[in-house]
Amino acid sequence: MCLSLNSNIVICNPATREFRLLPQPPCHSWHTNYLGFAFDSRTNDYKVVRVATLRKIGCVDYRIHIYCMSADSWEELFLMALSHNFNGYHHHPCTSKDGVFYWLTSFVHPRDQIDALNTVEGSFKQRPLPVDIGFDSRTNLCLLNDSVALIVSLYGSRLGETQFDEYGVPECWTKKYTIGPILGIHRPFGFHPNNEVLMTGCDYGLIVSYNHSTGDIKVYKQLCNWPELIRCSTQVFQYSESLVSVKRRST
Repeated sequence: MCLSLNSNIVICNPATREFRLLPQPPCHSWHTNYLGFAFDSRTNDYKVVRVATLRKIGCVDYRIHIYCMSADSWEELFLMALSHNFNGYHHHPCTSKDGVFYWLTSFVHPRDQIDALNTVEGSFKQRPLPVDIGFDSRTNLCLLNDSVALIVSLYGSRLGETQFDEYGVPECWTKKYTIGPILGIHRPFGFHPNNEVLMTGCDYGLIVSYNHSTGDIKVYKQLCNWPELIRCSTQVFQYSESLVSVKRRST
């Protein structure tokens, strides 16, 4: 797992109770828009991707840096395709699958879209959102059944979900199902493996789950004393227990 606070980034393994504080990334004073963590099967290495921006008058400067755990260092990735098109959301995490990192960007060409950074090939692609998604929708990316999915939440608490299965193939959106309306929901933020959609409630920092197979709704107690933090910052991590050590090798 990869966690961060400002420019402090930590890789941790709950199974071994080990953690590694990463070196400060380049441009560490810049704002971190996206942070992703994944395993690169081609190089047999774990990688962290950080997209950081510095807003200037009339423009936004950005940097993409990749940390490799084996080398214990950062390197910058130069992508000209991103130079004129990047205007990322500040509150969305990266979603990764098979070495590809996905994130949402806003007000581009001229609609919101999904950017995909392939760290294995060093390539960058962009994909428009489905045409039936309105501008009054809340959107979020996550993993659903080992595929990248787009959750769409309309104002009025009606929740729709759309999934695409294959990276790099245009126009391959497949609408899976629609649930709701469900009152008192702020936003969905991910899926549980047992067919449950996880959502934050509008009040008291509650976590709500909805089983789209049975229609059952569960409300979990408040997780902390800062409800606004729960509403805006809650994420789902896909975790598989591993005994891989994240400690640095002794020299």
